[in-house]
Amino acid sequence: MPNIVYVLTNPAMQGIVKIGMTDKAKVQHRMRDLYSTGVPLPFECVIAREIEGREASEIENALHTAFGPYRINPSREFFQLETEQVEVLLRVMPGKDVTPPDTDQAAGLTPDDREASSEFKKKQSRTNEEEFLDALNENGKTVYDSVLALGKKRGMRIKWGIKGFSLNVESKGALIVVSYGYPPSAYNQNIYTDFDSVLRKSNVPPDDVEALKENALKTGLFEPAGSGINLVCRTDRTWDETELAKLTGWMNTVVEHIRQYEK
Repeated sequence: MPNIVYVLTNPAMQGIVKIGMTDKAKVQHRMRDLYSTGVPLPFECVIAREIEGREASEIENALHTAFGPYRINPSREFFQLETEQVEVLLRVMPGKDVTPPDTDQAAGLTPDDREASSEFKKKQSRTNEEEFLDALNENGKTVYDSVLALGKKRGMRIKWGIKGFSLNVESKGALIVVSYGYPPSAYNQNIYTDFDSVLRKSNVPPDDVEALKENALKTGLFEPAGSGINLVCRTDRTWDETELAKLTGWMNTVVEHIRQYEK
């Protein structure tokens, strides 16, 4: 008897995917079950594959193991992942693609359900490079032009959010955040490091991560951001070419360290 291995997302759970399996005839039936009174918006299906026999369970377990470091709760099937990371693996697995073309209609949602989901997505719409740069003052544009240029040159993944963006290194299926950038309306267009991501998702030793942090402080461009290990770089001031070179040079060093310890 075939089972369905699926990947679901929910607009109210940004950056989180559910990887599961159901013995129901259609994945829409499972989605309907999951849309309980404790969930504000209906789930959406990224991909679903119908797989015969025990192989379905084996594939589900393999995916759970592969993405174990990103599992939010060991007793729940939710992972902090990009959908592409798991979708690309499931697509090459054996079985039949049974991804519903229109999950809203197929899952039997009411007009109110569909409208609520649509309105929420509109409010959560992501910014883009043009909108982001237009929101900056001249000092911010000077800095972020250099930062974004470095990201593109190094082939980094630039993920745009509701307000700003994250600069990521793709390494062995993981997205490792090097820094976040924000406009004036959010955190005063500052740049924030993410040493937590480097420690958790890369193989860079803790001592080396600490050294990267100390080197950032030595540039004179960063200062502690609260009580954690991350730092903030304030961009709302005049920058010269030497300072820009220090900033992009430090970011480049972080990328090199992540690459160095990939094996």
